[in-house]
Amino acid sequence: MPRMKTSLRRFGLSCDWSRFRFTMDEHSQNAVKEAFVRLYKKGLIYRGEYLINWDPKLQTAVSDDEVNYQDAPGKLYYLKYGPLTVATVRPETTFGDVAVAVNPADQRYKKLIGTEIEIQLATGELRKIPVIAEDSVDQKFGTGAVKITPAHDPNDFETGKKHNLKSINVIDKFGKLTDVCGEFAGEKASSAREKIIERLQEFGLVEKIEDYTVRQPISERSGAVIEPLVSTQWFMATTQIKNRAMEVVKNGEITFYPKSIEKTYFHWLNNLHDWCISRQLWWGHKIPAYYCQNKAGHFVVETELPKHCPICGNCQMRQEEDVLDTWFSSGLWPFSTLGWPNSDAPDLDRFFPTSLMETAADIIFFWVSRMIMFSLSLTDKVPFKDVYFHGLILDEDGKKMSKSKGNVMDPLQLIDKYGADAFRMSVIGGNSVGQPQRYSEQKIIKYRNFVTKIWNASRFVAITAEGEIAELPKQLDETQKKFASDLSALEKKHVKFFDRYQIGLALEELYEFFWHRFADELIEYEKEIILNTETSEERRIAGKQFLKYCLEKQLDLLSDYAPFVTDKINKTMGTDA
Repeated sequence: MPRMKTSLRRFGLSCDWSRFRFTMDEHSQNAVKEAFVRLYKKGLIYRGEYLINWDPKLQTAVSDDEVNYQDAPGKLYYLKYGPLTVATVRPETTFGDVAVAVNPADQRYKKLIGTEIEIQLATGELRKIPVIAEDSVDQKFGTGAVKITPAHDPNDFETGKKHNLKSINVIDKFGKLTDVCGEFAGEKASSAREKIIERLQEFGLVEKIEDYTVRQPISERSGAVIEPLVSTQWFMATTQIKNRAMEVVKNGEITFYPKSIEKTYFHWLNNLHDWCISRQLWWGHKIPAYYCQNKAGHFVVETELPKHCPICGNCQMRQEEDVLDTWFSSGLWPFSTLGWPNSDAPDLDRFFPTSLMETAADIIFFWVSRMIMFSLSLTDKVPFKDVYFHGLILDEDGKKMSKSKGNVMDPLQLIDKYGADAFRMSVIGGNSVGQPQRYSEQKIIKYRNFVTKIWNASRFVAITAEGEIAELPKQLDETQKKFASDLSALEKKHVKFFDRYQIGLALEELYEFFWHRFADELIEYEKEIILNTETSEERRIAGKQFLKYCLEKQLDLLSDYAPFVTDKINKTMGTDA
């Protein structure tokens, strides 16, 4: 925490540091408990059995948004299932198969729909399973007939619910095969795959094997291959509130910058499942659910541990051991930091909803969408009016920075080397809203040189115009009139850029104007007149006042981007921007 504060101060953030908050402080913990209880009582949080993403390395559930997909070389196995042949990339899950699905429009299998077929597993077990019709089956994949394993595949799980099929767990939380797999039980599912195929080949049940590119789900946190498992977890019914979260963006209550990101937002919400909010981790906000120790499975949800068990009346209730996904507390941030759940909190009344939320485009699902859904559900208000999405900063080759790749640049080291102002401007200048940018030291050097230019130009004006006031002279020559007009236009343009959150363009306009129009042209023009012995004293004074006036106008604009150098100039050179 101290390092974070120090870093932010060194960047030049002008914050009210007395309001610094931490997501695990006492107030945040109370807000999280209150939010959980209120949402539970509204029916928006529930505990149930569902297919979740399981990280076998971290031994915890993870949300859909914490799963990345990558292509990996694999095999497509064609297995004989009675009169059918099915194609699968995971023959180790055959022990959990409870049906074969075909597309109802597929003429090859029309007569089999509604019948039962007998299949043989690698253990020799014979099992009868139904052939069902399912519109989602791709007739062009494999043979057009797919096995249904509800306990270990997201699509199969939904199909299983739709057709009232049972789920058979064949892989445990350690990635090992369970007892239903007979002689293969206890083996890692991935390593048992070839043994299972060998056994099926002995039975003459493998028609063919093809090379195939597998789309593997990878845990963003651990890098482990995710295992879909049926598990009892806590969920937030985001599917019940997603429509309202879309509506507030569609009707303009919340505006995204850039607008193009709305498409990504709507696509994600349209395909949203309920959010698994429980985690099997040792650190995090505790779930405020308390279990009766005399009646298994019975619990109450309250902000504090009940003094007396309301279920059996005489046990010491046990609190839920799971903790909440970290994005749960983060989703409350726009209003929990302002005093919520105290509806009379002065800050909540004054500052909520917030005018602007600035964040990275890659956490629109993790954070922005959830702040919107939490706020609408708990306060009946949008959390903010505008959302500015900045793009990611990439390395010189256009790749995402990563510690493991060794392509990360330490901002504090860059500040030590080039200064905070140069660093600030280098991540803003020349960049469009929401667009990623390649970053290199050459860019920060450009703005370090600009900081030097600002300092030298200001120093010249301070020395030359010492003792004069900064004002627009009554009489201006044509060059001065043109510059004053262009400076006024720059100020107006700057306001428009800010209103549209085109901050990168605003800085580039200032850069070009200050460096070339002011430093290279106007200063040189006025210097020649002021130093000319034939110039009248009145014109010299007017020139000095004009230089000082124009400098202060520009320093005022530049202070948002280069606060340290402009502050130093104002304090040491007699300007008062």
